[in-house]
Amino acid sequence: MVKKVFVFVCLNLSALSAMGANITTQVDRDPVRLNESFKIIFEADDKVSAGPDFAPLEQDFDILSRSRSSNMQIQGGDITQQTRWTLFVMARRSGELTIPSIQIGSDRSPQISVTVKEAGDGSAAAENMDMFLEVEAQPVTAYVQSQILYTVRFYRAVNVNGARMSEPSFSGAEVLVQQLGDDTTFEIQRNGRHYRVIERRYALFPQQSGNITIDPATLDAQVVTTRPGVFDPFGQNTTTRRLKSKSIDLDVKPIPANMRNQPWLPAEEVRLTESWSLEPPQFVVGEPVTRTLTLKAEGLGAAQLPPLTMQDGDGFRTYPDQPRLNDKRGGKGIKGTRQEKIALIPTRTGELILPEIEIPWWNINTQQREVTRLPARTVQVRPGAGSARQAPASTASPSSSAAPGAKTETTKPRAETTVIEKTQAGIYLWLSLFLGLAWLATAIGWAISQRRTQPPQRHSHTPAETASLNTVKKACQANEPQLAKDALLKWAEGFWPDNPPVSLGGIGQRLGDETQGEIEKLNRILYGSESTAWQGGSLWQALARATANQPQREAGRKQSLPPLYP
Repeated sequence: MVKKVFVFVCLNLSALSAMGANITTQVDRDPVRLNESFKIIFEADDKVSAGPDFAPLEQDFDILSRSRSSNMQIQGGDITQQTRWTLFVMARRSGELTIPSIQIGSDRSPQISVTVKEAGDGSAAAENMDMFLEVEAQPVTAYVQSQILYTVRFYRAVNVNGARMSEPSFSGAEVLVQQLGDDTTFEIQRNGRHYRVIERRYALFPQQSGNITIDPATLDAQVVTTRPGVFDPFGQNTTTRRLKSKSIDLDVKPIPANMRNQPWLPAEEVRLTESWSLEPPQFVVGEPVTRTLTLKAEGLGAAQLPPLTMQDGDGFRTYPDQPRLNDKRGGKGIKGTRQEKIALIPTRTGELILPEIEIPWWNINTQQREVTRLPARTVQVRPGAGSARQAPASTASPSSSAAPGAKTETTKPRAETTVIEKTQAGIYLWLSLFLGLAWLATAIGWAISQRRTQPPQRHSHTPAETASLNTVKKACQANEPQLAKDALLKWAEGFWPDNPPVSLGGIGQRLGDETQGEIEKLNRILYGSESTAWQGGSLWQALARATANQPQREAGRKQSLPPLYP
């Protein structure tokens, strides 16, 4: 047995070593300007055989510094190792530059491009200021519920002790806002003056069509004055200065006519893939085979992706697991992933057909409808082990001719075999019952001990909150989307009195993925073109679960101006 385990482990290790690492390349900003540093990040999701050779980069970029970091995680017995190389570089010329493919051990990174603009931005007033704000939205013409990248940059040529910047706000519009990672810093030269820049990026998802205005961003900065105080010659005096950016107008288009009454997925790219618990999959009657369906979208959150349904078919049954949703935030926006595991159990032998799965989506780059699909698959199902044992008995004919002695010999062993099978079945039945009761007793004992050692901390609602929640419940049970929206915003004012969210999207972000997904469904009914009736029961259940176990209202205590210098 030990030898078999050793051989199994060796085979698995050799198989893993034969697989190459997946290398990704990304930049922290795009576009960038001349005389402005930015980061290029190379990341490997597995161990690499040798270090990278960055010499090809030096054709168009000056490498200012480089660093390397590694991370190893163990989850459920699986070991994952990630290695990241971070380079601070500066472009040598403007234009559309290519970051070439880099050799990293036996693997290569993908080739990507970055846009480098001229150093000046045409704003003479901004160039001569000690501090100023710049804002940018890309694109300014977009579709409803599609992603818009909004960037705020704080330029300073003076010393600052601290700065706080407002969150994006909008005039008369419902827009979901998600910050894309941490702030980035870099330095830049403009008209011979040195600036230090802090950049913050957001992903915006407008929930209604029409003209939308992004209000000016505001920033309060504590500027260090050059003269110390009279009674404190070693101290620093500061003064508060408030900056304000320009506003940006957006043109949001409605859902195209040929995409209505179906999932609306405005994205740069959508991919649907599958994998199996065994490769290639083997189908046997009565034995489950797990099929994993993965839907990835560039520019959409996981909550926007539709379910990957697979119905029972001719000769098999399906048992889906709970979906796994994941959002990856980067410099170029959000990449949403929805993964669903489905257990397929064949019910008969022979040839079975797994039907085609297709997901229509809207390509925001080509302005066209596209479809990502998994083609139909034909599989062969073998008989199970139980049916193979029963085959000889079923083929025996009661009228077959045999000698009297032979008939006596065949009858007696069959009777003995039957008695043995019944005895074994009884033993297994009682053994299973005993183990099940033991497990149940252990689970009950553990639950009681947990209650004694860790009493649950539930948030107690005030009478006003209880009344607001009842209003939300009634609106959801009546399936009235507009009433539900008004009731939710009214409830949120009491639940987060210090800083109530101004939109449904803000409520969803504070209460988790489940509630956010249901709120996005409500938004699509309110501001989209879906003709189906809204069912509010799921939203109420998600809201009740999200608010039942909140000991503190942390989100409501956040200040309206997040610190740029935490």
